[in-house]
Amino acid sequence: MCYSSGNQFIAQIPTWILIVSGWYAVHYFAKERDKCKEARERLDQLILTLRAIEEKAIQFHQSTSYKGDIARTLVFDIQRIIAKLKRHPLGSFNISPNLQKELRQSITLKNFDASQFSYQPDNSLILSKVANAVDDIEDQLEKEYERIYL
Repeated sequence: MCYSSGNQFIAQIPTWILIVSGWYAVHYFAKERDKCKEARERLDQLILTLRAIEEKAIQFHQSTSYKGDIARTLVFDIQRIIAKLKRHPLGSFNISPNLQKELRQSITLKNFDASQFSYQPDNSLILSKVANAVDDIEDQLEKEYERIYL
């Protein structure tokens, strides 16, 4: 025999409200955690790519002769990384166009022409500018990640 009164039903309403709101809160925070995790993974991958570009630029500028294939690859890599900065989730980061320009110019502005290419020693200003440009973008990316996700 099943019987219930209207009072029992009314008494269960707060319980169901708590269950549904608890489920919603867990779902919401899990979704936010996943967004944060995805952004961190993409940011880490972008930083690794930046470091690879830096390494490739140093290798290029310290070559004994002009390497056209590395030069071409560097140009494409720079274009790709700037494009990645415009895609979700990194597109919401405020990365100064000046930093992007600084990166491109530090690698390709000087000593990038085959007719004027020369070996750059370890203490070269060109190599220092490349390293500084990469560090500046990395610092800005980390600050933006903290601003948005932490």
